[in-house]
Amino acid sequence: MPTPAVVPWQPTKAAHLICLALAQVGKQYVYGIEGQPDLLLDSWDCSEYVQHMLAIAGVDAVTDDSDPPLVTPIGNFDGAGFQYERCHHIGLTQAIETPGALLFVQSASLYHGKPHDIGHVAISLGVHAGTGFLVEARGKAYGVVVSPVRGSFTLAGKVRELYTPAVVSV
Repeated sequence: MPTPAVVPWQPTKAAHLICLALAQVGKQYVYGIEGQPDLLLDSWDCSEYVQHMLAIAGVDAVTDDSDPPLVTPIGNFDGAGFQYERCHHIGLTQAIETPGALLFVQSASLYHGKPHDIGHVAISLGVHAGTGFLVEARGKAYGVVVSPVRGSFTLAGKVRELYTPAVVSV
């Protein structure tokens, strides 16, 4: 009987993103902070955090759901509403179960005038012991934290380019 081939585990960019994002826990939140996307900053706001983690995980551009698809360079993938607009939309339950998916807070009363009335974005960590968790640059009083998914997250999407093999230097 032939011996089956051993296929080594291939990490995805999503797995790399999670590791990078978790390494930022404890950093402070500064609204509106900006920086070159491929660099780690000393503090974050929510969308800059997502943009930088994607860039450092190896995502160069994000493709949306339009036909033909729009390709957004990662350097332009900033602002929670714009990030929602340009990612692949998926159901909230699927996103909570998909590590690396993006979760969004939409509220016309809180974020009126922002694109799609979206004012916050976080990264799903998947489900652990029956509870969905996320990592986010939550706000000035919290900084970058891991927490259970809150009911205020109502929209979701994923960056398709995250679910391809990662090239990680050791």
